[in-house]
Amino acid sequence: MKRIISLAVAAFATLLTVIPVAQATALGPTNFNVKVNLTAICTVSTAPVDVNFGVYTAFTGAATPAPTTTMGITCTRNLAAPTYAFDAALGGVNGVIAGLNYTLSAAQSGIVAGVAATSAPILGTADVRTITITGGMAAAQAGDCATVSASACAGLQTQVRTLTVTY
Repeated sequence: MKRIISLAVAAFATLLTVIPVAQATALGPTNFNVKVNLTAICTVSTAPVDVNFGVYTAFTGAATPAPTTTMGITCTRNLAAPTYAFDAALGGVNGVIAGLNYTLSAAQSGIVAGVAATSAPILGTADVRTITITGGMAAAQAGDCATVSASACAGLQTQVRTLTVTY
């Protein structure tokens, strides 16, 4: 019996030397592309409220000095600075409401990239821009009740304006 076991062990050892042992081999690096087609955009994140000149008394001082409103826009990171343009108002310098000339201007007051301006931007976060819209109305204007109904001449007048943001 000892002989059969030793023959069996010898045969098994011979068999192991004949059967190739599987070996792990490293393949060279396999390259592939990651692609995306980014469409950069800006969106209004905070809409402006009214530019309110308050009460204007004909032939006296200017209305509420330099009323302002702000709007926020959120843009794709590192997009070139947008430009701002108002629609063409009817008559006057920049606009006319109740026969009173007024002007509007828009200025960007800063960019906050990512979470906070004082920290490094976080990938995937937007640039947030704040646009300040400022109104101006000269003093000593007469106004014009013919542009509104007679009963509404002393009341609040409203004119809708559009600010176009181009990016």
